[in-house]
Amino acid sequence: MEGFFAWKEISNVQQMMVQMAFHGLNFRAFVHSTEDEERVVKAMAFASGASEVSRTKSSGYHGNPITILEATVKRRKEIDAFFGRLGKIAIEELVRTLERRIDDDCSFFLRLDKQEAYLGRLVLAEKDDVVAVRAKVKAYPCRKSIALEAVARYLESYLE
Repeated sequence: MEGFFAWKEISNVQQMMVQMAFHGLNFRAFVHSTEDEERVVKAMAFASGASEVSRTKSSGYHGNPITILEATVKRRKEIDAFFGRLGKIAIEELVRTLERRIDDDCSFFLRLDKQEAYLGRLVLAEKDDVVAVRAKVKAYPCRKSIALEAVARYLESYLE
């Protein structure tokens, strides 16, 4: 897979025409009873850039109240804005770890630090207190290898 991400150089015009790799981005965060719900809503709104955040009440294994926050962005402009705000270091990390971020159903996953999002920063996270992002990759036919190529091309357009 060494040469997988080695794309030929493309002009700025071609870069702007890189095909959208996603149908949309779905954001999800859990609000536990120990958290201030409005702060998590603020983090979710910042992370997603969405104007609406839905709330669903639920309960945990031990009956503790949990609110599930969800937001979706589908327009290319919104999706491009999200990845543009991630920054070069985060994009490089996504490209480096791309193989494990795409499943066999052609979904792409990443996690953002919920506390950092509240503070107005998008930071990739590996822990549990996160805003989870799931994106369905435009891959026809739906194969992981095709999805990997589509997402790699899209993400690498932010590094040029």
